[in-house]
Amino acid sequence: MILGTILLYIIAGAMSIGYAFYRNKKLEVAALVSMILAVILQTGILLLFYRRSDVFPVFSLKYALLMFAWALAFGAILVSVIFKGTTSIIGFSTPFIIILIIVFIVLKGSTKELSPIFNTDIFPIHVMLSITSYGLFALSFVASIMYILQETWLKHKRIIWTTKWLPSLFILDDLAYKTLTIGLPFLTLGIITGALWADRIYGSYWNWDPKETWSLIIWFAYIFLLHGRISLGWRGKKFAWVSIVCFLLVVFGFIGVNFIFKGYHNF
Repeated sequence: MILGTILLYIIAGAMSIGYAFYRNKKLEVAALVSMILAVILQTGILLLFYRRSDVFPVFSLKYALLMFAWALAFGAILVSVIFKGTTSIIGFSTPFIIILIIVFIVLKGSTKELSPIFNTDIFPIHVMLSITSYGLFALSFVASIMYILQETWLKHKRIIWTTKWLPSLFILDDLAYKTLTIGLPFLTLGIITGALWADRIYGSYWNWDPKETWSLIIWFAYIFLLHGRISLGWRGKKFAWVSIVCFLLVVFGFIGVNFIFKGYHNF
């Protein structure tokens, strides 16, 4: 199943690039259909794991990466469907998704036995909200990279095939902003549900666990970026660079925190 998922993501990326070259509607549809099938298959893998182990598949870095890849792919589908002219987001997203899945395959380790404190109805909701927000922030990051590349090539009058492949600067800037505005409420709800879970288990809404603290740092970073957009008029390259920095904070919070600090989060 996992190899079939990778193959479908490769096909989706290839069809997306093909559509950028030839503007053939059939290639655009093929890219979207392949992406949807890949997400369905990946969802099946996660559900199969959950059925076999009765453990929500995020209690190890290995499966957390697989869920992050799922969130990124799902977000890419939503963006492609909602925003016209953004199918190339699939071509840019699939390499990141495939890398995450390959790391999942290579990475050793398995989910530890589930502690009773995690066996609550609210904890899976908290995790899904948080990872979905990270996936949307990843798309804002991808759109920001695409913007910087497109703007640089156009500025230096390097009209090459990539400039035709990528959406316009206006679309990319708007895409980076809108995915942020969708992702931030998900992160906010993720923090709130996490606090409710902590209060149920520890009797306190906030315990300054490293993961909790870093999620708050990420939240303030994106609030700062949103404030810059709305109040200070940040657009284009400035917005893109700050968006990239914010996502680097997400990556550290998602992976790096666990290697440096110890807390009750295992991923």
